[in-house]
Amino acid sequence: MVFSVAMNSFVKKIRNLNSRPYSVIYTKLKKIDLDISDLFSFILDGFETIFIAENSLALLIGKSIECNHIFHFFDINGYLISTYKISSKRFHYTLIINKEITRGAKFGSFTHHIQYSSNIINENENLLNDVSLQHRGYTGYRKDVNSGFSFVHGNFGGLYVSNNKIKSLARNRVKHTYTPQLIIKPSHKYEFIFSNPTNKDSNIKFLLIGKNDVKILKEICLKSYASFKFSLNHIEIREDSNIAWETNLPIARCITFEHFDKYFDVFHS
Repeated sequence: MVFSVAMNSFVKKIRNLNSRPYSVIYTKLKKIDLDISDLFSFILDGFETIFIAENSLALLIGKSIECNHIFHFFDINGYLISTYKISSKRFHYTLIINKEITRGAKFGSFTHHIQYSSNIINENENLLNDVSLQHRGYTGYRKDVNSGFSFVHGNFGGLYVSNNKIKSLARNRVKHTYTPQLIIKPSHKYEFIFSNPTNKDSNIKFLLIGKNDVKILKEICLKSYASFKFSLNHIEIREDSNIAWETNLPIARCITFEHFDKYFDVFHS
């Protein structure tokens, strides 16, 4: 009986480890004291994309401080294509993302990091010893120059820079099915933007859930730091439905674009 209870407890611990979005070595064995970024998405094919970057330390102490904003851009296959740096003393810096910055790529992902001078770090040493800086940021999209941008915050990342290389705290979870609180309407068009913030490949299986059946729409393998846009534009949908995806991504939410006529909305699933 004692062995059975101990074994059940061990199995539960293993399950919990497999469900953690971050590696246990960082969440349990050492303090996360790195400059961590989410993995954001840019779309320049029919859209404009901007990003509002935070000057984290300036916001914490409530005064302007100069920092370097550093952006790393990846193509749809997860390859690093460019690095963009800009200095600013503002609390927020707005980056207009264009094809010159992305080396011509129309769709992909990027990270945002900040860098302060050694003098500023020394002046704020006590504060920085007690906090971990994580960049969520806000990405804005629009299709018409006469309209405003629609914004979403960062979804999930855990990416950091070490020895001039991009690394990730994120890990794949056990396989699970995620069904967003979203009704798929026949009169609308939908695009779902996924990115893989882990160091390993991740599979995604898309399912359309109707009243009487479940259809497998597509299966893909998403490379590390890669991006994928799944579109329902060309799939015939005759009734209100639901969509789901089976995956081992650490956070299965994605960016959703819902189109109706000439209007669109963007939100996290």
